[in-house]
Parts: sequence; structure tokens; C-alpha cells
Amino acid sequence: MNIYEQAMKGLPLKDVLIIDEHCHMGFYGPNYQSLNCTPDGVVSEMDRLGIDMACISHLASLTADCRWGNDRILDAMDTYPGRYIGYCTVNPLYPDMIDDEMSRCFARGMKGVKLHPYCHERPLSYKPYEKAYAFAAAHNSFVMAHTYNAADVANVDKFASEYPDAVFIMGHMGGEMATIEKAVDVVNRHDNVYGDIAVSASWEGIVEWFVKEIGSKKLLFGTDSPCMEGRATFCRVALAEIEEDAKRDIFGLNMKKILDRVTC
Repeated sequence: MNIYEQAMKGLPLKDVLIIDEHCHMGFYGPNYQSLNCTPDGVVSEMDRLGIDMACISHLASLTADCRWGNDRILDAMDTYPGRYIGYCTVNPLYPDMIDDEMSRCFARGMKGVKLHPYCHERPLSYKPYEKAYAFAAAHNSFVMAHTYNAADVANVDKFASEYPDAVFIMGHMGGEMATIEKAVDVVNRHDNVYGDIAVSASWEGIVEWFVKEIGSKKLLFGTDSPCMEGRATFCRVALAEIEEDAKRDIFGLNMKKILDRVTC
């Protein structure tokens, strides 16, 4: 059976490498319900779809305590070796701890850096963030940056040029439609910028449109789970009217190439 047929039967994809490059763990405030957000729960959701690995950050790192959240991700990596690939989340409001925290986390096996300008209330152009860009470049690593407005996309455009050895992943591909069009342009102009298809406000045919505008080699599969329902993004790819090889690129082969170049 091909990918479409397996998905239509509700089967996990066992013969396809799937790497979720945009995943979370933990709770996010009293009014935001994250289901199955423990290490065990996230893995169980991964297994339902056949996701092999998840690049993951802790929601606590985006709010109260990035070090505590990073520690929980390190614990999860120890509990499920090979399933979780850790993001080291850094908070620009504590610039003196950024370098040490990235070094500590990468020494324990993390591979990427997570930035969230919305939660930390500082733009991606905020000076302390440049420590993360420089660190990623020095380690041939990648920066997953939450992008949800034109300024976020413009900053990725700027810093991708200044740090060509770092890979930049635009989380949510800019968010809204007008911004997504700008994000597509940035992906097309930089070899080191990739688009995350975990688009929160999506529409029918978005994956087909991305492939038409960008091609399949610069797109990455992300669910934003458990903040968003992982099956939605999964089905956007699995059921998309694109070539089978393009689905394999998006589901995991592109992210594997990014991971393989990281030097810790």
C-alpha cells in the first residue's frame, strides 16, 4: 500500500521515516488543555501515526523556567532514547545564561535551539538571540523560530544571511496567509531556511501549494502537538495530491539531512 492507502485505512506508516520537527511536552497555563503531554503520552501519540522521532521542547521553557523545561526534555530523552530529539530553549531575558545553557544541553545530546519571540516578548532581532544563531552556526545546527508575523519572517531573512552555517526553521511558516507568502519567498532565497508546515490556520490544499511554490526538499513535517492535533498535519501530507517521493521528503528525509549535519 502507498502512503495514501495506509492513511485512509487508519494505519500508522511503518515504512516511511517520519520526524516531527515541531513538537512540545508539558502544560501551557491553566486555560490551555494539552492532552497526552507527558513523555509517555507524547510517544503514544507518535506511535498511533508511525512517527519515529520528535524534535521537542517543553512548554515550561517558553514561559516560567527554560532550564527546568530543558531538564524535563533531557529526562525524556533518557527515558526514550532515539525517540526524542531535544531542542534547547533559551530565554533572551536571561542573556547571561544562554551560552552555558546551550553548551550544557548539547553536551547531553540535544541537537537544536528553540526560540519563541511571542512567549518571551522579544523580537528575533533582540541582541541576546544572536548568541543562539552563532552557537547554531558553530555546531552546524538548526534554530526553530516561532514565526507569526511579517517582522518574524523578515528577521529570519536577515539572520539566515548573516549566519549561513546555521539552518533556520520557520515555525508555522509565518502564520497568516499574507505572511506565509513572504515566508515562501524567504525559503526560496536561502539554502539554509526551511518551512515548517504546522500552519495553525490552514486551508485545503496548502501542502500541494507549498510543494508547487517551494518544492518538496525545503519543507518539514511538524505537528505542534500537543498544542494542536497531530493527525491534522499528518493527513495534510499523507492525503496530499503530490508524488509519493515528495511525501517522504516532507515526512522525514529532509529533517534527517538537517540532523545528520549537527556537530555537538
